[in-house]
Amino acid sequence: MVLIPSGEFNMGAPEDEVGSRIDERPVHAVKISTPFFLGAYEVTQAEYEKVMGVNPSYFSPAADGRSKVANLDAGRLPVEQVSWDDCIVFCEKLSALPEEKNAGRVYRLPTEAEWQYSCRAGTTGPFYTGSSLGSNDANLNGNFPYGDAPRGVFLGRTTVVGSYKPNAFGLYDMHGNVAELSADPYGRYYYKDSPPVDPKGPEGGNDPDRVVLGGSWGTDAARCRSAFRRSNATSGKAYYFGFRVACDVPAGSPAAN
Repeated sequence: MVLIPSGEFNMGAPEDEVGSRIDERPVHAVKISTPFFLGAYEVTQAEYEKVMGVNPSYFSPAADGRSKVANLDAGRLPVEQVSWDDCIVFCEKLSALPEEKNAGRVYRLPTEAEWQYSCRAGTTGPFYTGSSLGSNDANLNGNFPYGDAPRGVFLGRTTVVGSYKPNAFGLYDMHGNVAELSADPYGRYYYKDSPPVDPKGPEGGNDPDRVVLGGSWGTDAARCRSAFRRSNATSGKAYYFGFRVACDVPAGSPAAN
């Protein structure tokens, strides 16, 4: 887990950012009022199986995608084929482990604002790598790079977490590998009315779709931008969806000051 400091940033993408979509606008100032912890890596297959007792991943030794990952340490691949509902159960079970309860650690999915703030890590362009992104920078479809990045390889699968350079906060794979589920309900025009401090998505609705962030191994680079967002049903699963966990700073911790 990496400690993410409190701070402010501009959330969303300007209209002239290549690939920008209407649900990423308007750009608006957001304050993250308290520090929190965020997983340096996406939750791995080994971690998920340790907590949940099962590994639902397509790219695993016992599943249909096994030939794609035959020479890899599958335990270090991000878990996928998980729904938003599965992620919530994982966080609850992880929080209930004796060592976590004793330490006062409660795990959850990050909000969309926390995720984008953490992904940007102080940057303001399309990516934390700058204005370009290709398969040398992240696990994505290298046939469709962004900016000045050259065309590159397309692995057609997930890869071991931490295989690419981290951002300034020390977070890996915020662009690509698996698209990451967040806590927030999705609203196409939510940015027009989003509160300026610690937004958590629109209220109301039954079983609303949730925001998915970061792009995946199968997407073009434009869909891996820091501001890119899409929606998915809470029960929806795919071999390009995964997640990372957040944790509030335990009371009395020096990090809370």
